[in-house]
Amino acid sequence: MAEHANPHYDPDWAGRIATAEAYYARAQMLCDAAMAAGFGSPRHRAALDRLTAAKNELAAARLSQFRSIAEYAARRFATLEDAGDGFAVIPDFAAFTSIAEVDEACERAAQHRREGSLEYKTRLPTGQPHGLAAFAEKTTVISTWRRFGPVDTGIECMVTFHETAGRYHICLAHGWGSLRHNSNEIFRRIATQLARESIMLLRPAAAPVFRPDGHRQAQNRDLIREVNALAASFQFYRHLLPDRGLREQFSRVDMGWDGASFYDPDWSAAVYATLPEALRAAAATPAPTQLTHGTAVLAPGG
Repeated sequence: MAEHANPHYDPDWAGRIATAEAYYARAQMLCDAAMAAGFGSPRHRAALDRLTAAKNELAAARLSQFRSIAEYAARRFATLEDAGDGFAVIPDFAAFTSIAEVDEACERAAQHRREGSLEYKTRLPTGQPHGLAAFAEKTTVISTWRRFGPVDTGIECMVTFHETAGRYHICLAHGWGSLRHNSNEIFRRIATQLARESIMLLRPAAAPVFRPDGHRQAQNRDLIREVNALAASFQFYRHLLPDRGLREQFSRVDMGWDGASFYDPDWSAAVYATLPEALRAAAATPAPTQLTHGTAVLAPGG
């Protein structure tokens, strides 16, 4: 059977990919800077739009390297994990007539393999937890990967933000063990950093409170009261991603606030039996390091 040509093929695909990867890396850096200036702010939302455009351009550039639909299909199916029962049906790649057809078939194959794998069995059911208002309105939920700490040794988390009913809900998604041995302290520091950034966006005059011992100085007492009131409106959550037989977990994390920082995370404040659809979609988004190092084969608009 003759293979169908890829209509997106570009002889200069290598240069196109290099340009798109540089554009994506720049967009990611600008998005990180916008996040630090205020998660969910107009500047951050605009940066997320640029990042989405850059991701789509990178997907299109990577698609341009394949001369035929069959070549693209072979690459996509090669990225699938082994089936849990050791048995998988390999389609006739030459029979595919379009990129969309390949993507649909690959997604079906991935689902079938998950259903027969340990990973699927360790995943939480998708659904809004009873009594939880946060993360229910997908159109108002913002999710983006963020690196905390140095480029080479920092920690990459998916940060999801949702403002509802006057409260700010923030979920940190990461793999089991990715916060290393001192997970309590690292989670507390990340939560404090995110809360401080948001408080500074909401109340720029609060800066003196976050200077050394600023939350203990009498001259800042009015600002301290404002900061404490704002801090009380933040609620954090942790989403542990399934890995090597370790069950996926989604829980609320309650913490105390000492005037400038969170302390004493309570991991068992509420452990939910289901995962909101918005958080499921966020967890499925490839991390920036996957995209910039070319380990993910993206579909157009992915």
